[in-house]
Parts: sequence; structure tokens; C-alpha cells
Amino acid sequence: MIKQVANNNLTLKSQNFWRRQFTGNITTRQLVYDIMFGIVLPILCFIFDPIVFSGDGFINGLVPLAQFKLFVYLSASLSILTLAVWLLASRALKSSGGIIAGILLSGAICSFLIGILILPLSILGLVFVIGALGFTPFFTAFVYLRNGIRAMKIAESHIDHPRLVNGLLSGAFLVIALPYATHVGVNRAVAQSINELTSGDARLIESGVKRLKYIGWYADLDKLVWAYSEEQDGERRRNMARAYKEITGNEIENRAAILAD
Repeated sequence: MIKQVANNNLTLKSQNFWRRQFTGNITTRQLVYDIMFGIVLPILCFIFDPIVFSGDGFINGLVPLAQFKLFVYLSASLSILTLAVWLLASRALKSSGGIIAGILLSGAICSFLIGILILPLSILGLVFVIGALGFTPFFTAFVYLRNGIRAMKIAESHIDHPRLVNGLLSGAFLVIALPYATHVGVNRAVAQSINELTSGDARLIESGVKRLKYIGWYADLDKLVWAYSEEQDGERRRNMARAYKEITGNEIENRAAILAD
């Protein structure tokens, strides 16, 4: 009997704990947790990321996220900004809760999927302790989920159902469709620029260099390095080397030697 009562109390406490995560007023502990795992740590992970979005051949084969770097950056930035605004001014945004919920719930899905994709690296990285940061996306997903559900519940009491659904879809569009469309557009511009740099036409090379000066941080310039290594024409090689130097500030020969190892 005593054991049954103890089990019932434990179950009740567990139910109350999970209910508090998604209903009622946010507590100070929850606010600190949300700021830390929903804003601070995700930003630090992007800033100090050594390998996930580096485009390294082996890592990209194990965790193919580098080619979606721009999409992830844009989507994550929108989610982080939305969470910050929501935590600061949730009382003034009750009627906008649908859009906010759509952004945060979509962000939760994206964060969880990123966590799954980098899980092999996170497990391997535990040996070096810092790999524990690889589990951050799971905690971030929980933060977005909690605040997304809260925003949706608040919106339900202030707007009608059709407006809520429209808000949810609009939020999902903002955080998924727009970043992806931008990602596709920039990818096409990068591919065109790389082709221009390897064309041998001085005018096209100049056009490609100008374009990549703005988006070179995102471009996979190793394609240009490989083309340089395989090119037999001396003039074309000099043009590629000059373009690479102008875009990156580095010597193409140094990068070619690294890739050849």
C-alpha cells in the first residue's frame, strides 16, 4: 500500500513537472534555461564550430550539413531572434502567437534533425569533452517546443482558429521556405561564379570574382582548387590563382597541397 502511494506520488510529480513545462507562467529557472539553451549556446556553437559546416571531405561524408550551411544559419537566426523577442515581450504579442508558434515549432523540428545528423560526431567528441556541445540542438529543440506550444496556447485565447492556422503556416514558411529559397538562389550564384572562374575568359573571371567577394564565405572554393590542380594551361592556372587570392587572401597552392594530402 505504502509503495503504491509512493508510486502514485512520483507519477503525479512527474505529470506536474511536464505540465509546468508547457503551461502556466514561465518561471525564473525556465527563463534562464531558455536563454542559455535557446540563444546563448546555439550562437556559441555556430561561432566556434570547427568541423560540422567546414565542408571537409571526410566530415561532409559523415555529416552532410556543409552544403546546407546558409539554410541552417538563416533558419537558426530567425528562430533565435523570434525566441528572444518572445521572451522579452510575450505579453504584448498575444495576437501574434500563431506566427511565433509556427516559427518556434518549425525551429524545434530543424534543431532536432540537426541533433540527429551530428549525433555520430557528438558521440565521438565526448572523448574530448567539447563534443558534449554537439547535444545542444536537442536542448534547443526542447526550448523552441516549449515556447512554441505556449505561444500557440496563448494565441488560441485571443484569435480564432483560421487565423491561428494561418499564423502557424506563415511562421513555418518564414523559417523554412524563405531560408531554403535563399539557399538555392545563392547556391546557383556560387556555381555560376565557379564556372566563370574556370572559363579562361578574363571578363567572366572578373564577374565571378566580384560576385564571390560578397558570398565567398559561403562558397565551396575547393572546387576551384581542384580545377586549378587539374588544369594544364598555364594562363588559366594563373587566372585561377589570382582569383582565389583576391577572394580569400590565401594562396591557392597552399590549399591544393592540403587537399592533396
